Amino acid sequence: MITIVARFDVKPDCVDKFIRLAADCTRNTRKENGNLSYKVFRERYDNAKFTFIEEWLNDVAIDKHNNMPHFKIFLTMIAPLINGEPEITQIINVPAIR
Repeated sequence: MITIVARFDVKPDCVDKFIRLAADCTRNTRKENGNLSYKVFRERYDNAKFTFIEEWLNDVAIDKHNNMPHFKIFLTMIAPLINGEPEITQIINVPAIR
């Protein structure tokens, strides 16, 4: 399993639109083969900072997701709503720690 953590710094006046777009992306992504979990979080003390935590079966599922029309549209639509580029990290479990 591969976990992706994606952080977005949204312009304060664009938060509502970002949430609508993120909800659409989330609904579609959860239907994809190989998606194990897809959740969106908001920082507790900064309503304009969002974190997506995604769990994927493997790299093939991630590659397919990155090429899905709904995901490409999401990225295009949010580009003017965010400050800078999203911060994206891929992480995996440490098997020795349970």
